[in-house]
Amino acid sequence: MKKNFNATIGQATAKDAPEIASLLSWAFGFSKARSDEYIANVGLGSLRLLRGERGEATACAALLETAQLFHGRPVCAANIAHVAIAPERRGQGLAIPFVDGLCEEARRKGAAIASLFASTRPVYRRSGFELAGHEIVYEAETANLPAASKLAFERVELDDPRIARAYAEKTTREAGLLARCPAHWNELRRKPTDALAAYLAEGAYLILDMGDEARLDIRDWYAGSPEAAQGLLSFLARFRSVYPVVRWHGGPQDDLVAAMPDKGWRLAHQEEWLASVLDPATALKQRGYHVRDARLALRIGQAALEIEIRAGTVEVREATVPSGPTVALQAPAFVQLFTGFRSASKLAQYGQVAGDAADIILCDQLFAGPPPWVAEHF
Repeated sequence: MKKNFNATIGQATAKDAPEIASLLSWAFGFSKARSDEYIANVGLGSLRLLRGERGEATACAALLETAQLFHGRPVCAANIAHVAIAPERRGQGLAIPFVDGLCEEARRKGAAIASLFASTRPVYRRSGFELAGHEIVYEAETANLPAASKLAFERVELDDPRIARAYAEKTTREAGLLARCPAHWNELRRKPTDALAAYLAEGAYLILDMGDEARLDIRDWYAGSPEAAQGLLSFLARFRSVYPVVRWHGGPQDDLVAAMPDKGWRLAHQEEWLASVLDPATALKQRGYHVRDARLALRIGQAALEIEIRAGTVEVREATVPSGPTVALQAPAFVQLFTGFRSASKLAQYGQVAGDAADIILCDQLFAGPPPWVAEHF
């Protein structure tokens, strides 16, 4: 990061709240009430400011400590959320040094990866971010939902600890989902709370937002089996007389879509989140893998790391002269490989991975798993 920006990035304080609210309003169209709510939900301790020469706030963002799970194991991570730059300072190159500074702080605190959503991808790519996973919103006609199920739901409080435990179980079955920090849960339960309701059943839960007459929004959900997914959809079918459609966040291989009939659902929104691997060795060490025994050297730019898995135990070390299977790639391709967004074979087709055919296949096997996604927009 440029030195002249180093001293100007700092943690927000209570007196900064009005300026932060203005930045959020100008960047995202937040109302005053929504800005204040967001600041309260993420906490001033998570908000960072980039200050101008006179000490004024020129940019803000939330830096959320979390983890993202890959093949059942958490990788220490940071979400860089809602980067907002003052309109008069846009186009002046502030975003890159600001994000670089946030990544430096995240790395110092132990994050091995950082993730964000970007409105302007080329800017964040210059800071080392690359496409890493999906955010998908599905929509279905409530009249097309299956109606028969024996699954019994009970209404519970929004902060019922069983919901958090069920979500933790969900993270182990997917790739990329967040180990939610309080800020994530606070935003999930944001207003209008009088229109929110949580329901729990055996192997399933729902948090419903009934504040829009045009559709029923599922803020969060989990179905731990095909029967639970069928029962969840059947419970939603009870709302068909009020809401014509229902929407939910889901994965590329979505459990609710799999429980739907061949027709009756559609894609309402799709976007990709970006990630940067801040510490490749630590990230590889923490990640889970599809195989229990493997050895492969990855040459990432000029650096080389050897990953060895024996009976599920992972070791990562520097490999100045790799011996054995080796795959070479640049940092942007490594991000996509690491999260499982693209396979080594597909990256090789794009000319972004080099290696013997057998080594590339081994790399495919090593990083195999469900496609990565997140269940919220941050």
